[in-house]
Amino acid sequence: MGFEPFRLMWLEEPLPAENVDALVRVRAQTRTPICAGENLYLRWGFRELLERGAVDVIEPDVPKCGGLAEAKKIANLAELHYIPFAPHLVSTPLGTMATSHQCGAIPNFLVQEWHALEERAVWDSYVHAPDGSGSIVKDGYITLPDTPGIGVELDMDGVRAHAVAGYGVFE
Repeated sequence: MGFEPFRLMWLEEPLPAENVDALVRVRAQTRTPICAGENLYLRWGFRELLERGAVDVIEPDVPKCGGLAEAKKIANLAELHYIPFAPHLVSTPLGTMATSHQCGAIPNFLVQEWHALEERAVWDSYVHAPDGSGSIVKDGYITLPDTPGIGVELDMDGVRAHAVAGYGVFE
């Protein structure tokens, strides 16, 4: 029995994304979508996955793959292959909002994977949410504001309170 009865959105990196031959074989043996890419770099790291039909969904980690501009190029490359873009994201609220804005401009955007490295209250303390609620993530959604800017302002008290000892805070 495979994963099909569970109706998964995808099976994430069943093996390392660098092993394209094996991913092609895995994908051929299941109807469960295969997703990979959080540890690949630059668009060239994704090219063979896409050209060989090794994945159903790509998930570049935006800071790790080369940043916002490179992630957009990866999304464009995936769009040429009719593959959805679902970025993996472990970032601050500031990085999360930047990526969310980018996803709003990507035609093949599917969903944004999200989790914070810190506990949620610490993560939320880094910014002022635009609606004053204390968090940019509400019920699993991020609402993009239609005002100028990224949509959040840093809460320097929260940043200072949780800065890593000995590293200081850039101001």
